[in-house]
Amino acid sequence: LLTIAGGKWTTYRKMAEDCVDVAARRVGLAPAPCVTRSLRIHGYSVEVLGEPSLQAYGTDAPAMVELMQRAEHCEPLTPELPITSAHFIWAVRNEMARTVDDVLARRTRSLHLNARAAIAIAPRVAHLMAGELTRDSAWEREQVEIFTNLARQYLPGSDPVEHSDTFFHAAKSL
Repeated sequence: LLTIAGGKWTTYRKMAEDCVDVAARRVGLAPAPCVTRSLRIHGYSVEVLGEPSLQAYGTDAPAMVELMQRAEHCEPLTPELPITSAHFIWAVRNEMARTVDDVLARRTRSLHLNARAAIAIAPRVAHLMAGELTRDSAWEREQVEIFTNLARQYLPGSDPVEHSDTFFHAAKSL
C-alpha cells in the first residue's frame, strides 16, 4: 500500500506519476511512459493570456477580467497586497474555496506575502465570502478568529507552539 497525500492542482499529476512508478517497481512491472505527462488541464493555453498578474488563470483570464471590471471588485482591499475582492469571489465560485484561511493562505498567498495586511483584510474577505456562500455574521466572526489565530504565527516574534491548536480548530471548521 502506497499513500500519497497533499499536493495541489499544479502538482498532483507529477506526484501521481512518481507514486505509480514506485508501485510498479515494487511489484516488478516493466516501466511504462506516463499517460498524463502531457495532459492539458482546465485553463491550459499555448499562448500567454493577459497581463502577468492574470496568467495563473489561463484561459479563464478573460472571465476574471470581466469580474474585476465591476466597480466594487476592481480595487485592492489594501495597498500592501495587489489582491482585489474579485480574487476572493473567483476562488469561492470557481475553485471551491470555503474558508477565509484557504483564500488568504493558499489561493492568494496573502498570508505569506504580508501576514499583517492579511489579518487586516480578513473581516472584509469573510464578509465577501459569506455573501457568496450564504453564511451569517456568526460564520464571518468565526472565520476571522480562526484566520487571525493562524496568521499571528507568521508575525515577527510569534511563538508557533503557542498557537499549535489553531490548525486543528481550522480543520474542524471545514
